[in-house]
Amino acid sequence: MKNSEEIWAIIPTRGGSTGLPEKNIRVIAGRPLLHYMLETAKGSLILNLIVLTTDNDDIARAAGQVSGVEIRRHDPSLSMSGRPTFGVFRHMLERLIQERSIVPRAIVLLRVTTPLCLPSDIDNAVALLLANAHTAKSVLSVTKSDVHPKRTYVMDENGVLSAREDTPERDFPLPRQVFDDVYIRNGAIYATFPDIVLGGSLWGDKSLAYVMPKVRSVNINDEIDFVLAEALLRRNAQP
Repeated sequence: MKNSEEIWAIIPTRGGSTGLPEKNIRVIAGRPLLHYMLETAKGSLILNLIVLTTDNDDIARAAGQVSGVEIRRHDPSLSMSGRPTFGVFRHMLERLIQERSIVPRAIVLLRVTTPLCLPSDIDNAVALLLANAHTAKSVLSVTKSDVHPKRTYVMDENGVLSAREDTPERDFPLPRQVFDDVYIRNGAIYATFPDIVLGGSLWGDKSLAYVMPKVRSVNINDEIDFVLAEALLRRNAQP
């Protein structure tokens, strides 16, 4: 199989949503949610191919309203509730490689639930990956977490809280400045190499961070996320 210098983006979607029904096509700030990431991907200067794959007719129709994006279908069994998105991503990559008889230089997974992501975020994340291709296996978009893991609790069936054993908070809360910064994946961008994905991993054994600000890292999973994202999108649209 011939290697190429192309960079591909695959955007997996499914019809069902537990937290927010039909969220991928729900109208937000005047447009279906998925339109934002599709337009963001189209604005990228580094992507050669943008593919949205879905198991749902309504999503396919909504995505088809955006030109320049290839709409594909995958078997619904690959994206049943509770199954990782990785299966859809890997399946589509294998299919595209077989059809095109080339292997892209890098591959990017994008999610439509992060509508505030910018084209420059995609380009910068991929550029970071390519600049460190000899040492890194992937680049993940992250944002600084408001919650440090050492400040979290687990709760048993009786409602009794247990703190982490390594927490410095023994008898009272400590100022947040006491804790080191920690980061969480914001779900927007996963840039990696085809051999990593085909080998069964999304990010391999060494990932670099592409840090995005909180204002561009809203990942819509429920109604509160939706309201916040819509407010930010409307604010950004103001002249």
